[in-house]
Amino acid sequence: AKELSNRVNFKNPDGPDAVIDMLSNYGFDKIQVAKLAKKQPLVLLEDAENTLLPKLEFFRSIGVSNTDMPKILIANRDILFRSLEKCLIPRYQILKSVVCDDGEAVTALINAPFDFTNGDMMNHLVPNIKVQRQSNVPPASISLLMVHFTGVAYMKHSKFVEAVNKAREIGCDPSKMVFMHAVRLLLTTSKTLWDSKFEVYERWGWNHEMALRAFVKSPNFMMLSEETYTKKMTFLVKDMGLPSEDIAHYPQVLTYSFEKRIIPRFSVIKILCSKGLLKKDLHFSSFMCLTEENFLKKFVIKFQDDLPLLSDVYKGLFNHQNVV
Repeated sequence: AKELSNRVNFKNPDGPDAVIDMLSNYGFDKIQVAKLAKKQPLVLLEDAENTLLPKLEFFRSIGVSNTDMPKILIANRDILFRSLEKCLIPRYQILKSVVCDDGEAVTALINAPFDFTNGDMMNHLVPNIKVQRQSNVPPASISLLMVHFTGVAYMKHSKFVEAVNKAREIGCDPSKMVFMHAVRLLLTTSKTLWDSKFEVYERWGWNHEMALRAFVKSPNFMMLSEETYTKKMTFLVKDMGLPSEDIAHYPQVLTYSFEKRIIPRFSVIKILCSKGLLKKDLHFSSFMCLTEENFLKKFVIKFQDDLPLLSDVYKGLFNHQNVV
């Protein structure tokens, strides 16, 4: 405490010691206390019992764990200087009103602690939630945005409305979960980046309408870098011989892990086809889009007696070339 107190010239080191002791009771270790003090030295001047304790107790009462408490307070160095009655509690009530339960409200707080006290809730967050409800976006989709992409929910209302309208205009269904992914990407992707991505898609045979339809089906594929998109398309089109336009019909395949899903599944199917156990014209969507459990049942466990090494090939423990 003495070393930390030198930064703000404490007259009474007992005050800082009391603050440090209290923070340690709410999950802070020495390194985290030092980080908080470096970001906001004045926190060590606070009245531990009368000022800090009620705020820390409030966060604990709504479900913030000792693991998450330091993360929130370090990420938003001013949060402990905001009024409990005039800021923290009212803002939490607003946050809780736009999600499904207390747990989601706490997660939204953890994911965007700075926005919790500094975001414009009344002019941006609340109207943004309202426009979603007016567009018949289901509560589960709104919760998805609030819990996983909290910062997007606080974005400028006029921009948010533009993104919602654009998503509907290009054919995204507000009742589907992918609608919120589309809105998020429309809000966070610049026009320059958007256009450059479409140029890459065009080089692989996707015209503008085809790429838009792919976006409507699976917006998240547009998060892929040019390098990753090209790597996966090269494998699927050039190595596996799939028509490029077929992939545009199932763009979610591009979001799958290359090493953990795409290559292992194609390796298994290639073996089964070479042994005459499957038809060679099997459409890739019939095995790529299956859940892990269903793929194992249908294409690995089913043929385990005929090909004992199939499971090892799928796990990447055995080269499929040695089985064919």
